[in-house]
Amino acid sequence: MEEESIQQVREKIEAQTVCIAEPLFTSKSFPDKDWYLNAQLHVTPEKWDTYAEGYKCAGDIAVQYVIDNNWYQDFLVYPIVFLYRHYLELRLKDLYFVSSRLLDQDIDIPTNHNLLLCWDRVRSNIEQVWTDAGTKHALSKIEDRLKELNNVDVRSDAFRYPEDKQKKPTLAGLAHVNLKHLKEVVQGIANVLDGSSIGIGEYLDAKNEMMAEYRAEMAREYDNYY
Repeated sequence: MEEESIQQVREKIEAQTVCIAEPLFTSKSFPDKDWYLNAQLHVTPEKWDTYAEGYKCAGDIAVQYVIDNNWYQDFLVYPIVFLYRHYLELRLKDLYFVSSRLLDQDIDIPTNHNLLLCWDRVRSNIEQVWTDAGTKHALSKIEDRLKELNNVDVRSDAFRYPEDKQKKPTLAGLAHVNLKHLKEVVQGIANVLDGSSIGIGEYLDAKNEMMAEYRAEMAREYDNYY
């Protein structure tokens, strides 16, 4: 019986070796049954936005899996929180980029993972575009949540590794995370930040169109003059 089990393991390893020999990144052509699973990269030019949306979507799907199956929550909590945190980082950097362009500011997107370093500029820029009290109130609440997350995971590694570089536990001060509640709070933040990104992006497109028309008009007047 033991010899048979060893043989079965060997057969499984041999079968998997055939699969492992294939390249990681490839595509399937029709009529292969898996052709529809080909994921297309570079779908849109808004690369920061595309990445941000992908990480949030993955987090939402993982939370919904736990809700539907009541299973794996103690394992999925780590990638779920990381996915949401990385979504927030990407969305803030996207907003930093588009709002700085709209306001004719120098663009120097932070290369570290500290959410608050990027947020300070982003909040200031959003408030220059929308000056109403409601927006300021929403941004203040978002800042509270970003501070909360930054205190737990300032370097974006606490939910990726069980210990830091000094061999200390990364999540020693946190015992429980309600995934459904987390998803709902992140969605509330996303409603504000995604909406801001879309709105600022539309203003930027309008500004670029106006500048293009202005340059074209100047070129025509130059040609007519000479």
